[in-house]
Amino acid sequence: MNYLTLKTLPPSAFKRGVGIPLPLFHELLEVLKAGELTKKKSGRPSPLSLEDQLLLTLGYWREYRTLFHLGLSYQVHESTAQRIVKRV
Repeated sequence: MNYLTLKTLPPSAFKRGVGIPLPLFHELLEVLKAGELTKKKSGRPSPLSLEDQLLLTLGYWREYRTLFHLGLSYQVHESTAQRIVKRV
């Protein structure tokens, strides 16, 4: 499930699906965006948007899904999923 589909849900359904309320999700997203701006080197861009990177990480923490299964869901390799979780 990506951010665009979750964002259309009512706030209570968003919290049930993701594990945190929508305002908190937006606060965490702002922290991630600020962190991206402070990078000294850009490197290779991630195949996922910051919103989807945050959702991937929250899914890993909430559901204890394996990185392999998260990679399948977000169409990235499991090592990419691991790097995203580690960075976020």
